[in-house]
Amino acid sequence: MCFGCACVRDPDMQSVYFVLFDTMCGRSALHLRLDGKPTEMSALIGDGDGTGGWKGKCGTDYTVDFLFGLAGYKYQKIIDANLFKNAITASIDAGRPAIAELSSDGGTFRVITGYDADTLVSSFYQTDQSKNTQEKQTKTLSYDEIKTLYIVGDKTTPRYTLKDALERIKRVFENNISEKIWDDGIAEINKMIVNPTDDEFGKINPDDFKAFRKRVAKTITNQFNSHTFDMAFYHVTKIYDKDRYPELLDLWRKLDDHQTRLGKYAHAAGRFNSINVSDIGRAGFGKMIISEFEDIKRIHLEMLDIVKQIIFILEKEAGGRGK
Repeated sequence: MCFGCACVRDPDMQSVYFVLFDTMCGRSALHLRLDGKPTEMSALIGDGDGTGGWKGKCGTDYTVDFLFGLAGYKYQKIIDANLFKNAITASIDAGRPAIAELSSDGGTFRVITGYDADTLVSSFYQTDQSKNTQEKQTKTLSYDEIKTLYIVGDKTTPRYTLKDALERIKRVFENNISEKIWDDGIAEINKMIVNPTDDEFGKINPDDFKAFRKRVAKTITNQFNSHTFDMAFYHVTKIYDKDRYPELLDLWRKLDDHQTRLGKYAHAAGRFNSINVSDIGRAGFGKMIISEFEDIKRIHLEMLDIVKQIIFILEKEAGGRGK
């Protein structure tokens, strides 16, 4: 859920962990194709419903296993509904919440914090990050709403490191480029707006053009991710040892600055749904969008290069271990 722009530089702890894990698993580096088709990496990571809508999902084994490994916890995945009740009650009785992927509520994940007979108590994710405690809510669940259950085990040595996370981010960046998200998007913009004659453009169904504007806004918005990526690396610059790793600190800052530039596009993306095309001309409107796509691609390539440099330094400093 959106934690509010004001929290980017001064967040609460829950938001810090949200952006940390959202970024480290690679989801914050995803971009949506203008044609709406999910990319290979969005499917692998489990990004929402595959159409750019984030519904609390990232539930593929690829992502879940990485996040437990990065946080340093053992876990048990249970898909047999007959085992849910005993597993949840045992976990709660041991003082540990359980994590459930639901078949209801759009397939979101919920944290189960208690039980009463066949009723489960869960925090309500849409108000969890509210600073006003009166707005925080709990919701009840039934066992038959659970699709997959994750039981949190003992704390252990993390199986994954920052370097592993950066390798995942790099993989997403490279996939965005290889799938030609921006090049294909520019081709579609030319086909829809720039190339048609005035007569042809005038015959475009208004609803189709409205839907096109929304797809443009989603692609430029970088999904939900402009703040999450930005905040994660902004806070890295505050805690990193600048005396020991001066090269890294400079690169972290550059990465943060680049994502801030993308964030400005995200804030401006909504204007494509309301701009009067006739005020600036059809060709001018199309060229404006193309210019933004080209700049986003340029920023993306620069960020990919920075991530590669950081990975190289981490490997060198740790003797190849990436710690």
